[in-house]
Amino acid sequence: MVSWLGRWLVRASAGSALVAALGGIPAFLTMAIGWPLPHAVPDREALTGFLTGGVTDRMVLNLLAVAIWLVWALFAQAVLAELRDIGRGVKDLHPRRHRNPMRTAASLLISSMLLGSVLTATAATANPQPARALPSTPITATAQAVPALTQAAEGPTIVHVGNERYVYTVKRGDYLSKVAKAWLGDASRWPEICDMNRHRHFPKAGGTLRDCNLIYPGWDLRLPADARPPHGATPVKPPVTQTPPPVVTTPTPSTSPSSPAPAVTPSPSITASPAITASPGVDGPVVVPPGVPTTGPASPSPSTSASGSPAASSSSSASVSPAASDAESPDSVDEHGVQLSPSSWLPWGLALAISAAVVLVWLQRRRRFTGQPDDDPPTMLPEPVVRVRRAVARRPELAVPEDTDTQQPPLVPDLAPLPPGGTGVTGDGASAAARAALVAVLASGGPHDPDTRGEVIIDAATLATLLGPDVVTLGAWPRLHVADSIDEALTVIEGWLLHRSRILDEHALTDLDELRQHVPDEESLPPVMLITETPPAGARMRAKVALALGGGLQVTGLLLGEWAHGATIEVAPDGHTKLVAGQSADPIPARLPVLDPAAAIQILTTLREAQTGEPPAIVSPAVPLTVVPLHASRTTVAADDEAQRSGEEQPHPPADGPAAPVATTGPVKAKLRVIGPPRIDGIVHDGRALRAKAKELAVFLAVHPDGVETRTIGDNIELDARISQAAQRVHTNASNLRHVLGRAAVRDAQNAYVVKGGGGYKLDPATVDVDVWTLRDLMRKAAIASGPARRELLTAACDLYTAPLAEGEDYEWLAPHRETVRRWGTEAHLLLADDLLADHHAQEASVLLDKAIGLDRYNEALYVRAMHARHGLGDADGIRTLLRALTKALADLDAEPQDDTRTLAAKLRTSLEQR
Repeated sequence: MVSWLGRWLVRASAGSALVAALGGIPAFLTMAIGWPLPHAVPDREALTGFLTGGVTDRMVLNLLAVAIWLVWALFAQAVLAELRDIGRGVKDLHPRRHRNPMRTAASLLISSMLLGSVLTATAATANPQPARALPSTPITATAQAVPALTQAAEGPTIVHVGNERYVYTVKRGDYLSKVAKAWLGDASRWPEICDMNRHRHFPKAGGTLRDCNLIYPGWDLRLPADARPPHGATPVKPPVTQTPPPVVTTPTPSTSPSSPAPAVTPSPSITASPAITASPGVDGPVVVPPGVPTTGPASPSPSTSASGSPAASSSSSASVSPAASDAESPDSVDEHGVQLSPSSWLPWGLALAISAAVVLVWLQRRRRFTGQPDDDPPTMLPEPVVRVRRAVARRPELAVPEDTDTQQPPLVPDLAPLPPGGTGVTGDGASAAARAALVAVLASGGPHDPDTRGEVIIDAATLATLLGPDVVTLGAWPRLHVADSIDEALTVIEGWLLHRSRILDEHALTDLDELRQHVPDEESLPPVMLITETPPAGARMRAKVALALGGGLQVTGLLLGEWAHGATIEVAPDGHTKLVAGQSADPIPARLPVLDPAAAIQILTTLREAQTGEPPAIVSPAVPLTVVPLHASRTTVAADDEAQRSGEEQPHPPADGPAAPVATTGPVKAKLRVIGPPRIDGIVHDGRALRAKAKELAVFLAVHPDGVETRTIGDNIELDARISQAAQRVHTNASNLRHVLGRAAVRDAQNAYVVKGGGGYKLDPATVDVDVWTLRDLMRKAAIASGPARRELLTAACDLYTAPLAEGEDYEWLAPHRETVRRWGTEAHLLLADDLLADHHAQEASVLLDKAIGLDRYNEALYVRAMHARHGLGDADGIRTLLRALTKALADLDAEPQDDTRTLAAKLRTSLEQR
């Protein structure tokens, strides 16, 4: 009530001031002074008398009146200009140096009358450097969702002063002049701080400083060298983000080679996604379509595996194995989209956007890998994302052209066109539709088109209602702005409207599309969606005005509940819609995407990691983490070796397991090579050729050393077959693979090469030599070796890893396993380079690291080691070249090198120049 009365008092005050200025000043001048100019054109004698006569009081009053009349005329002209442009939207109050003060004052008064935002505007006008500290840290890792979200109004910022760093807390309402006053002793020095930080990107908190009126918690500001920390600021080292220990599911090793333990479905990998331009075997740039939005699939279904084998728990994915029947996959699809559950459905455009985000997830993980496999083990994607990827893979005709200049889809094509003025949603599917809208907006756009990367403003209570207590797993996300209340959310929306309107006015344009065409260098203005409950009576008119004015400024609203000032749609649980109130100039979509809470939170976690490069803020059962089976086998094999060394008795194989493989005559093993192009080396006998699907099966079994269920193989490899057909095809391909492996060793050997048992298949390590298993064993042994033996093992690992896993293939399930093997190769190169640098072999280390960067050009740790090697060679230009190459590579991810990397490069170059 107080807030409502305050806004009306502000509007009344602004209106009174405007009327007094326009009418009161002329009335006062007319009554007190009268007409200050001569009533007739003065002749020569009158002019002479005026110039030679003395200065009278009347003359001074007349001159003063003329000056006041001129100022009043300028103000009246500014008011008329503002009223003329009022149809374009509410004007911004951000100060512009080239604007006259009359226009600023007129804009202030008129905008205050319309939106009641005079308090925010006054702060922006009175202090040319205020920072609206919007909650860029929308969610904190606490046990309670709503209290955690309401604390986002302030946050720690790292302040750089020379080589020292201090923690400074940014609060709502802070601005650069306040920082300048506290740290420099002079508030007027705020432009120095602005110039030092302008256009800097802040990868940890997100965002770029383009407007000195906006600073956010989490930014690391640089200050002049003469800055002095205020009371309470303590020197600290740069914060190191520690990845929380994942909740992992690691497989127990098979008790013998003859007991293949089947596993549930592995996660699909990233193929050349319809939304991606990428070669499966080459680290080319990733281009994500800027406007493809998304929503997510249904909640997980329980695994149908009845096998109690250890490998069944080592699933490479949380994917669901279908029931053993002749029915189609539970993720039923049609020409419009994929039905993941009765309450979760998404159109193909949104599914494609999820596939695009998946590729960025793997690239971000490559970037942040530091060479310590236990700190951030490779994990599978969440189950809903896996299921969406698989559904897309079943529809290859959905591929998007690789031409990145092609016109991209608009924001949220499957939700739009949302009627201007806001849209209310009611019915049993209202919350599910709002969750899908949240996912779709945050999935839109790409790294190379910031104007289409939609943002969401939502109040904490609504977000907690939609996602439940697991919302705390998300963490900070620059594109998700969480307000404390609906009033605060509307204040943020009004600020964006003001800012966008003023930019359009300065360029004499009417909408943002024209702005992007005529002024492409202007700051990015992405679409914005407000998601909240229907505002209460006190804020309803305010929301109506803001959303009506946002129609041409790409600001829309989705309101949970009936919306009296616009269209209201009733949404069924399956997403089908019906217009129940209001009118819409555009047709209402017949069906909206819908999501249940579990699927939404897991998809949002994936999107956040793709965009920020950070893992989930906290580990939660809502987002389970499962280690990739190939990486898990590296640990379990070590455990087996330890048990054998200690003389422990090994358990016997299960009674229902396969028979022990028959040893082949002679020491020859079939050589299966999956690092690089998949192939079988050393074929000496005549026979049938290797089928394409049999080759894919060989790679699939190689990355599942403990074996895998037949149904799981069919789910991943035989995407276009019915379940009963898939099982038969798997048997046929396994037979073909066994035959060709025998051609490279002992033909027609029984129970060899590809063994069957426990409802699945596995490669027999006694008769098949797999290069990726050799790499795994080399890395495992190097971890416990030392001295020359360790270097020999690492050298062998580096020589073995010369190309990605299954180079040239784009199997849908491959990405988690390919990135696991890539990590091993990167780890081997980093460890060997450290040994070489420690022994002052800078040239060898430099050559080794150049090769490693060619294999993984996104890993920042490789560039850091290479800089040290160049420093050892005295090559300052080489250090500069490495930093440029890293910057160019990370631009594909909309990221920049870490500050520590830039500082190291500068320090190493300086030390060489001072020699």
